[in-house]
Amino acid sequence: MGKIALIAGKGDIVNEAIAHLEDPLVISLTDDPEYPFNYKASPGEVGKILKILKKEKVTEVAFMGKVEKKGLFSGYKFDLTAIRLLASLRSFKDDEIMNKVVEVLEKEGIRVLNQKELLKHLIPEEGLICGRLTQGIKRDVAFGFKVAKEIGRFGIGQTVAVKNACVLAVEAVEGTDLTIERAGSFAKDFVIVKVKRPKQKDFMDLPVVGDRTVIVAKESGACAIALEAGESVLTKEAVALAQKYRITLVAVSQRTIERWSHEDSLP
Repeated sequence: MGKIALIAGKGDIVNEAIAHLEDPLVISLTDDPEYPFNYKASPGEVGKILKILKKEKVTEVAFMGKVEKKGLFSGYKFDLTAIRLLASLRSFKDDEIMNKVVEVLEKEGIRVLNQKELLKHLIPEEGLICGRLTQGIKRDVAFGFKVAKEIGRFGIGQTVAVKNACVLAVEAVEGTDLTIERAGSFAKDFVIVKVKRPKQKDFMDLPVVGDRTVIVAKESGACAIALEAGESVLTKEAVALAQKYRITLVAVSQRTIERWSHEDSLP
């Protein structure tokens, strides 16, 4: 029987995945991994990663953790395999890159595992997780959810920050943390909304709210974090920190948003 490999970036979610996989072969894509690993590689060393997977007779792969997309434009050194892969893309949109990676692995006989299946114990159902919901928070979550779905449709990002139905920051290549920090430079007591992109598959890059997200939210002055129910990952550490910092955490669905939008429209 073949091995399972975990190709890992940054974040506490990686340790969660290691704990729930049976002795995975861990390939770290970060310089300073905070988890046990067997190999290290740069995200641009696609050929090296494929050689490791073949050498170790890997048949299944899971992707977990944050990989900095900005390295595509400065920072990563690409091997010949990576250059060919990137040259075959029509764009550098997240979904297109991810789908190509899955295609390459499947051609090598390696199946990519579903993140939602691996982390189903960390995917929240619809409802309030901690804190309190004011009418203002519900209004901003409803507005932010719609905006986040639209930017996701264009492949821009997963996160927006909102206050009084005004968009403070939209996530792009910089990632969630810097988006939250930028919002905090404009206002306090704002709402963060994080959703899955409309065409996104479940192989990698599910929206994650981990401990670092909550810490940055606290430092930046956010009052609430909303994530998409059934489509996002929420760590136990993140919940504990949100309770400690009195930050509202809520998981919402399209149904929730429609109901809150209707309530807001009533006289």
